Amino acid sequence: MSQPDTPPRRPLAQEPLLSRGVARALVAALVVDALGIGAGALGDAAVGGALRTSGILVAAVALVLLWSRRGDDRLERTPAAAAIVMAVATGLAAVGVIWLLNNGPERDIGIIGTTAAVGVVTAAAAAAASTAILIRPHVEAMAAHVWSGIAGAGFAIPFMAAGAAPELIMAGAVLIGVADRAGHRRRARALEARERALVRAGDRAAAQGPDPRDVERERRRGPALSPRERRRAVGLGVTAIGVVVVAWAVGVAVGSALDDGGTATGQGFAAASLAVLPLAALLALLRGALPTLRPWLAAGGGMLALASLALLAVPTDAVFLAAVAAQSVGVALLAGALARLGFGTGAESAVLVAIVAATAWWLVIVSSGGLLLAFAAVVPTLLAVRRGPRRAPRR
Repeated sequence: MSQPDTPPRRPLAQEPLLSRGVARALVAALVVDALGIGAGALGDAAVGGALRTSGILVAAVALVLLWSRRGDDRLERTPAAAAIVMAVATGLAAVGVIWLLNNGPERDIGIIGTTAAVGVVTAAAAAAASTAILIRPHVEAMAAHVWSGIAGAGFAIPFMAAGAAPELIMAGAVLIGVADRAGHRRRARALEARERALVRAGDRAAAQGPDPRDVERERRRGPALSPRERRRAVGLGVTAIGVVVVAWAVGVAVGSALDDGGTATGQGFAAASLAVLPLAALLALLRGALPTLRPWLAAGGGMLALASLALLAVPTDAVFLAAVAAQSVGVALLAGALARLGFGTGAESAVLVAIVAATAWWLVIVSSGGLLLAFAAVVPTLLAVRRGPRRAPRR
């Protein structure tokens, strides 16, 4: 009795950078950590600390899922064992450092509770293991152990002892894991490109149509812009940057003149947050999806505009919280629609992007007063400047 044929596995270069389980776990970790930060800000330190530690643990699970891949870039036995050894060793070192901080000679350092200590140990272990895995293709085993020990016990623990948040160390470990995965995919793409070059060299006479490399490059680059579209895209980028700069300048000037920095800062953020509207339109234009995204731009942009106008008119604490909540919903709509219609992601991936965007709005944009929106607009504006008519593909 014959076994059914199993579908062929996709090449590594065509697989997504993060699997669905890893992406879900990372988004969950971000949301749980954001809830912990919010609980701490509201005065409940115990619940906030427990949630932040839970976020670190969920991120550690996502990192293990990222390492536990199968296929061309799977971990071999030696680097996997080295990562486990270094993770355990660094975790034990973190336990020792925490014990010394709590029970050693008297110094001006607060007590690290059991819940927070779990997050510190997990973050330090993840930093060591991630480093051991990242550098495994480039150095000998001893050097990998040395550098992973430096990353975990030498950098991560002292930084956290000096006051760095364990979430930052955990985020660095996750980014190292993602960089390791991206490096393998990049090498797989280079290998496929060499194989295609050999095929073309052996059968040039029969080769027809555009070069596959050109097709892939153009797909990633996005549709070409006409001169009018390029001017429009550059104008949108400059507008987004200008809105933030003017809002900050006016907010600082008004706050200094009226000696009411709190109100002026809130109103300045309300004006700066309007930069999301031209920035979203710019990204949609670069992806060639502006016509299909116009209803979503109207819905999300309308929520942002109404929230900003309310905060400009009534700059109170209650209105500020309600406005930021409405803004985060509008940003989630824009980010999810752009991911789905502009970049062609699946429905679930678009939802994850929307959740990350809404959470980042609270954690990053609001805390920076909207200033980071100007920096976020610089890259797509430069891309619009460089984007020209599509060149004829090579034959």
